[in-house]
Amino acid sequence: MSVDVGVAPAIGPETTRGVADIVAVDLRPQIGAIDAGAYPETVLRALGAAGAFAHHTDGTAAGLLRAIEAMGEIAEACLSTAFCTWCQDALVWYLARSDAPGPAGQFAATADGRHLGGTGLSNPMKAFSGIEPLALSGTRVPGGYRVRGRLPWVSNLAPGHRFAAIFALDDGRRVMAALTTGTDTVGLAANTRFVALEGTGTYTVLIRDAFVSDDDVIAPDAAAFVPRIRNGFVLLQTGMGLGLARGVAALMRTDDRGRRQAAALPLPPEAIEERIAVLHERIAVAAERQADPDRSTFLEILRLRLDVSWLALESAQAAMLQFGARGYQEGSEAFRRFREAQFVSIVTPSAKHITAELARSA
Repeated sequence: MSVDVGVAPAIGPETTRGVADIVAVDLRPQIGAIDAGAYPETVLRALGAAGAFAHHTDGTAAGLLRAIEAMGEIAEACLSTAFCTWCQDALVWYLARSDAPGPAGQFAATADGRHLGGTGLSNPMKAFSGIEPLALSGTRVPGGYRVRGRLPWVSNLAPGHRFAAIFALDDGRRVMAALTTGTDTVGLAANTRFVALEGTGTYTVLIRDAFVSDDDVIAPDAAAFVPRIRNGFVLLQTGMGLGLARGVAALMRTDDRGRRQAAALPLPPEAIEERIAVLHERIAVAAERQADPDRSTFLEILRLRLDVSWLALESAQAAMLQFGARGYQEGSEAFRRFREAQFVSIVTPSAKHITAELARSA
């Protein structure tokens, strides 16, 4: 899962490349290897140098939308790399929103891809919704905290990468901080194999009495900070689903044989693209309100995220139906996209999580 692919191209002021070029030249030839479990580190660093992880740092609606669109370009080709992009974008989002002095020193190197890392907030997001208990606990010590616990399935990680985490103190307060992996006290364990997105650097993180410096604290009051970041956290994910659906539509268009045989298919590529356009407009409107901490805004963004999940699933299913037996073979492109689409609906906040939130607020 931690095997790298490719050789990073030289990036400098005179050779700055765009996302589309990196996807075409660097990423597409490696998709098979990434799907089999190779981690696309050099592709991610090239994307960082191209500015793909920095669009949303200013917190504006336009910047957030550009980040979503860049992620969508990547997801058209490979959801594994797009998911790693979202993990990186989420970490950048937290650092950019922090008022603490420490993260300011980590921000630039994370935004341009020199430092890679993950989000680490799957468990805390569920904990804040009452779905599961907070996995990490901490104790205040001079200069920082001692933290312990186990976080399953944190992605875009390798030794030396950073990730955000939230831990509970004895007095009930919750602290958000950035931790570094690959040390004696912050270890990585690969304890499962997934049906897709195996190349995303996904590990269980084992934290054994790790010292977390005050300089690494993103938010001393995580309960107050999470409402400031959660709208962007969720909105950024829409780039994955929309990009995958667009890639599926393109795949279906190139399949002349299947198109001729499936004239009455319920969801042709034209219908997929129409739904993408509608969702894109809704995302643009939601981006204008991402700073609104009101719960009604959060719920509307969750509904939007759910609709993107359904489109990804329905698009991939339509492609499988169009390809028929040709799509049901190992190595099929239609089946790769189908496996990837399942992930869009289970990554936190999953469809199950969202529907529970919406039902609770009905």
